Amino acid sequence: MTSSNRSAVAFRRREHSICADLARLKEARDFAERAAMEFGFPSGVCYQVKLALSEAVTNAIQHGSGSPDDPVRILVTEEPGTLVFEVVDTGRFVPRVSRRGDLPESGRGLEFMRLMMDGVELYPGNDGTRLRLVKRLQ
Repeated sequence: MTSSNRSAVAFRRREHSICADLARLKEARDFAERAAMEFGFPSGVCYQVKLALSEAVTNAIQHGSGSPDDPVRILVTEEPGTLVFEVVDTGRFVPRVSRRGDLPESGRGLEFMRLMMDGVELYPGNDGTRLRLVKRLQ
């Protein structure tokens, strides 16, 4: 599907919820990949979206949840020429502070997501954290 005939097909807003269990991660990745494909992204871009969402949901499960029963919600909507994902968890985001020169094993997820997506915005709150990921149709 090209971007010229892409506008003729309305992208339907959708949501998928999982419990905060890493065993459910494939389900979240598949949801993101299907949405990207249906939006009309080429396969390479669909893979980038899938990787970024995998990282976002993994972080929500590992750091944004107090128990495996906590929900992690993934919403996907269309803005003009853009697919927008939001990953919402129940945790409170606490930024990591590392000493200069340290190369921690974790804590680089947001930078990784920024490499794959056109926009990454984090909205921490007292009732949870919302991560907004944007990919534009070229």
